[in-house]
Amino acid sequence: MSGSRTGAATRVVALGRELALLAFAGAVTFTATLYVTVSWGPASCNVPSVGALVAGAAVLPVALRRRLPVVAVLAAAALFGWYPATGVTLAITSYSVAARVRRTRWRDGVLTAAGLVPFTIGLIGSGFQWQVVVIEFGIAAMVTVAGPIVVHTLFAQREQLISALREQSRYAGSTARLQERSRIAQEMHDLLGHRLSLISLYAGSLEMDATQHVSEPARLIRTTVRTAMNELRATLGILRQPEPAATRPADHTGTKADLFQLVRQTQDGGMHVTLSWNGPDLSEVARPVRQAVHRIVREGLTNVCRHAPGARAEVVVEHGNDRVRVAVSDDGRGGAAAPGTGLGLAGVQERVRLLGGTFAAGPLPGRGFRITAELSLAATTPLAPAAETPEAPEVDFARAGMSAVLATGLIGAVAILVVTFNTVMFTDIADQRPVFETLPLGSTREQVAENVGWDSQIARMASRGVEPVPPPNVDCTYTYTEENGTAVVERYCFRRDLLVQKSRFVLPGARP
Repeated sequence: MSGSRTGAATRVVALGRELALLAFAGAVTFTATLYVTVSWGPASCNVPSVGALVAGAAVLPVALRRRLPVVAVLAAAALFGWYPATGVTLAITSYSVAARVRRTRWRDGVLTAAGLVPFTIGLIGSGFQWQVVVIEFGIAAMVTVAGPIVVHTLFAQREQLISALREQSRYAGSTARLQERSRIAQEMHDLLGHRLSLISLYAGSLEMDATQHVSEPARLIRTTVRTAMNELRATLGILRQPEPAATRPADHTGTKADLFQLVRQTQDGGMHVTLSWNGPDLSEVARPVRQAVHRIVREGLTNVCRHAPGARAEVVVEHGNDRVRVAVSDDGRGGAAAPGTGLGLAGVQERVRLLGGTFAAGPLPGRGFRITAELSLAATTPLAPAAETPEAPEVDFARAGMSAVLATGLIGAVAILVVTFNTVMFTDIADQRPVFETLPLGSTREQVAENVGWDSQIARMASRGVEPVPPPNVDCTYTYTEENGTAVVERYCFRRDLLVQKSRFVLPGARP
C-alpha cells in the first residue's frame, strides 16, 4: 500500500512538472507574440486573441513530445515558420528528440528537417528575400535546434560522469570492506589459532603421559579442538571472500513468492509449515522492509527446525495500509533440543529496531514459541547517524537548479529571437509591388492622392486620344510614371470621391 502511495505521489509530482512546463511555454509564447511577428502569417499576432491562439497551438507539440517526439518537433518547426514567437516550443521539442530518439541517422534527419522547415516557409512567405531569411532563420536554427542538442549532449556527459563516480565510490567501499574482512580474519587466526594450537598440544601431552582413566578425555579434547580449528579455517575463508551472489538480496526478496519458497524448502526438510498471507504483495514495498520480512521468517523457521524438530509451524504475514506484521509460531510438540544462544533473534531484533519497528519473541501459553514483528511501510533505510542520511534533498536541489537554468536558457533563446527579428527586418511583399496594384477600389480621393499624388495636367493632356473610354459619371485624375524608359500614365476614376476604376496605359513614342 505504501508503494502504491509512493507511486501515486511520484505521478502527481510528474504531472505537476508537466503542467508547469506547458504553462511556461504558453506564457513565453504569448509574451513573444507582442514583439516577434512576420507579414506572411495567416493572421497578425498584434491582436491579443490571435496571440492567445498561437500560444495555445504552441502548447500542443510540447504536450506530445514524450509520446510522439518526431511529430511534435516537425509540427513545432512548421508553426515556428509561420510564427517565430513559438521558438520556445521548437527548442523544447528539439531537446526531446535529441533525448528520446535513439537511432542516430533518424534523429539527425529529423532535427535537420526541423531546422529547414522554418527556413523554407520564411523563404517562400517573404518573397524569396534570401539574405534576410538566411540571417534570421539561420540564427533561429542555432538557437532553437542546435542549442538544445548541445545542452542534451552536455547533460548526457554529466550523467555518465556522475554514474562513473558513483560506481567508483561503490567499488572503493566494497574494496575497503573486503580489506577489513581480511584484517579481522588475520587477527582471529593469530589470536584464536595460537590458543587452540596450544590447547591441542597440551591435550596431546596429557594423552601420552596420563593413566588409562584420563586418556579418553584427553583424546576427546584433542579431537574437539581439531574440529574447531577446521571450522575456524572455514569461517575465515568465508570472511576473506567477497559476498557470494547467491546470498545477496534479490529483487523478489520478502515478496509472497519468496516466502512461499522458504516455506517449501522447510517442508522438504520434513517439517509441517503453513503460510497465511493477508493483503497485497510486498513487491512495491521498500527493499529494506522486504529484507527484514525475509530475515524474520527465515530465522523463525530456523529456530523451529533447531529447537522444536517435528513441531507444526505457522507463518502469518499481514500487509496493512501503513504497516506489515509478521509472525512465526510453533505448537512446541516436536522433539527435545538443546537451547540456543539467542544470537539469531538478537540480530533480527536489531534489524527491526533500525527500521523503527517493534519485535517480540517468547513462549506461548501452554506450549510452543512465537516470534512477532511489526514494521512501518514508510521505512526505506535503516536508521543511521546524520552523516549517513540519504542525499535526496541534495538531489532535489540539484534538479530544481537544473530546471531553473533550463528555463532561463529558454527565455534567453526567445530574447535572442526577438532581437534578431526586430533588427533584420523583412520588406513587406505589398511594399514591393507598384502603388497602382496596392490601391484597392473603394479608396478615397485623399488616400489615392497620398500614394500617387494629385492630378497631373501634363499627363491628362498626353492621354487624349490614347486613353480608354472612362465609365460614365466619373471624375478622373492622371499621374505620370516611368518604367524602363517608357512613359506610363495611370488614371484613377472616382464617383462621389470613391475610386471605382483604375487604368494604366503607355504613351506611344514617349521618352523621358
